[in-house]
Amino acid sequence: MRTVPALLIGSVMIVASACATTAPSAPAVNVSGSWTGTWSYENASLGGGDARGTFQQDGDKLSGRFDVTGPVVNRTANIVGVVSGNEVKLSQPSSGTLTVNGNEMTGWINGLNPAKLTLRRQ
Repeated sequence: MRTVPALLIGSVMIVASACATTAPSAPAVNVSGSWTGTWSYENASLGGGDARGTFQQDGDKLSGRFDVTGPVVNRTANIVGVVSGNEVKLSQPSSGTLTVNGNEMTGWINGLNPAKLTLRRQ
């Protein structure tokens, strides 16, 4: 009879440890500097445009300012996020994840409509 409670406790401990969050990996890239590129809505009929700006990276913390143009959007956005491994994870003004490969980063931004973003270091 003692086996059942021991198995139950062991199972709960295994599930709890599997649910624990892991710390993000250290940045493998430094994206500080000027970047330019293009964006397009997932639904291509909604259009796309250009993005131009700078990132400042301090450890894993990321900030920046970008001018975004296009058929629906013409604005300046202040960017906030983190860098983990070779990924840029944006949290403001929209969430999204960009993967850095050398002097290029690509990924998706989750605004009112999902948009693909491609940036190149200048």
